Amino acid sequence: MAAQRSNGVSSLAAWWARRRSRIADRPLQVWLDESLPWRALLTAAQRDRHLAHTQQLLQRLHLHGCDGLELSPRMAAMLCGLAALLCLRVRRPMPQLRALLVYPAPFWVPQDFPDEAGLVSDEEVLHSGLSEDNGRVLLAWDEVEAALTGAEHNVAVHEFAHQLDAMSGGEGAPVGAPTRSWSDTMQAAWADFEQAASPVLDDYALEGPAEFFAVAVEAFFQRPEALDAVHPALYRLLAEYFGFEAKGLVFPPALR
Repeated sequence: MAAQRSNGVSSLAAWWARRRSRIADRPLQVWLDESLPWRALLTAAQRDRHLAHTQQLLQRLHLHGCDGLELSPRMAAMLCGLAALLCLRVRRPMPQLRALLVYPAPFWVPQDFPDEAGLVSDEEVLHSGLSEDNGRVLLAWDEVEAALTGAEHNVAVHEFAHQLDAMSGGEGAPVGAPTRSWSDTMQAAWADFEQAASPVLDDYALEGPAEFFAVAVEAFFQRPEALDAVHPALYRLLAEYFGFEAKGLVFPPALR
């Protein structure tokens, strides 16, 4: 289903550019502190960098509500804040990411890949998130909200992880990953997962290295203690890559 821009919803990046000089940093910081529980785990310097990265994304990205979704400035701040959490160790967050298209719920997308016979079906596929090679990420807002209150899956960080991965070729080793230790740890975790189902990692991770990485990132953000208990080397690798410990995370019962 083609994305449709909802009536009355302009680019949130343009909104932010118009308002940026008249809005203090504090309202954005309050929104992020209230909505993203991972900020409580960061150092003061990391929180400052996260705020700056979120501002960069708000200024740069094209953000659109689709299928009638009214995408508010606060919702935009939460989405850009989630993306920024994956980029605390870099100067410029996700330079290839250019647009976020946000639907109210899972959305239908035409298939564009051939089956084993080389045929492309005319049936649509239901998605809650999608990362595209052209720098667009499509998300279902109800899934994002569920993640922010403790659901096991986080479609936003999953798709943002794919964007990081795409910058280095899309093979499960994101840009900036330490080559040798990353390969050794990921291969060992993959081998363990192939032999026995994981109580933490979704079976979708077996689709390939790229999905294994994205599913592992979801577990790091949503179920860090469980990931550390079952896959300690994988947890440690992700904690070092993202630059913070996710354990001790406390989700709010509802978004404020």
